[in-house]
Amino acid sequence: MGGKAFSADLPSGSFPRLPSRLYEDLKGRLTPLLQTIYTLVEVPPEAPGKKDHGDIDFVVAQPIHDNEHVMAALIGQVLGAVKSVEMDGNRTSNYALELSQEDCALLVSDDSQGSLPIQKIYLQVDVRVCLDAEEWELLKVMHGYGDLGIIIASIARCHGLILGTKGLKVSSPPPDPPIYLSKSPRAILEFMGLSMDRWKEGFTTVEETFVFASASRFFDPRRIRRPHLQSFTKSVEERAMYHEYTRWAQGQPPAPYCLEADREAVEEALVYFGKKDERDAAALARDKKLWMKNNFNGKIVAEWTGLGWKGVKAVMDRVRASAGGEAELYGRPLQDVRNLVLESKDALNI
Repeated sequence: MGGKAFSADLPSGSFPRLPSRLYEDLKGRLTPLLQTIYTLVEVPPEAPGKKDHGDIDFVVAQPIHDNEHVMAALIGQVLGAVKSVEMDGNRTSNYALELSQEDCALLVSDDSQGSLPIQKIYLQVDVRVCLDAEEWELLKVMHGYGDLGIIIASIARCHGLILGTKGLKVSSPPPDPPIYLSKSPRAILEFMGLSMDRWKEGFTTVEETFVFASASRFFDPRRIRRPHLQSFTKSVEERAMYHEYTRWAQGQPPAPYCLEADREAVEEALVYFGKKDERDAAALARDKKLWMKNNFNGKIVAEWTGLGWKGVKAVMDRVRASAGGEAELYGRPLQDVRNLVLESKDALNI
């Protein structure tokens, strides 16, 4: 069943799964409607061999109209939705469309039961609005061909690389944010040893998608583990294609590359995407902060001088000024810092 977004508003069973013939027909009719308000409109490719479908999931970008605050409502008007769950900005909105009698007749003709459980039948259409063309391309890859995006992400994860709908990133020690490497699907796939052109050619069987993913230079079935799926709506337990891949992968040899340490792949990725200087600068800033915390703080200065908090503050301010700024203290021997503190105390005559 589809229609989960409207389970509280519309009857159970009113969102039957669609046979491929009706699904493709509806997709073909709805696409040009959305193209009247967005330049880029597409449904990510379905898993090969999929026989029926729940919702139709569009990804769109580059609105023709400027006012993004009314776009979610405008989508509903263009699609002729009877109900909607609208989200502003670059998020996913849900729309319920009532199927016509002709569509219902086609649904019945392809239904083994030969009848529909209730009179009114609906289709849920999800529309994900992307920030730009690059994000639009990335979402098509991450959501295209069933669980292929998750499979590729799991291969990356085995080497300390985090791939999701926002792009490829590497984690940083807390509290620093992660470092985003790229959101270009072509660049990401090329780094992993995969071909975007081959992806665009499509796949006719599920096994073809497995073979494609295993061509990655990072593929190593010995390191397969459960991926993080915050960016996807289903839990990993519901993803039969991913589980099929893990079983298939166990019978395959690892790629010749096969780095043993996650850090090697992370370091290579930082260099490849030109982010090493950013990471090194963040690491230096963290180290400086930790050094100051351990070597130049109020408690230590109070122990060295025997002063109360007002005197400690005055001494520390003078040390910073005389050193040319707190950052200039970084890396000095602790005895040198202590001498500066005591000299400042004497100079202040406190």
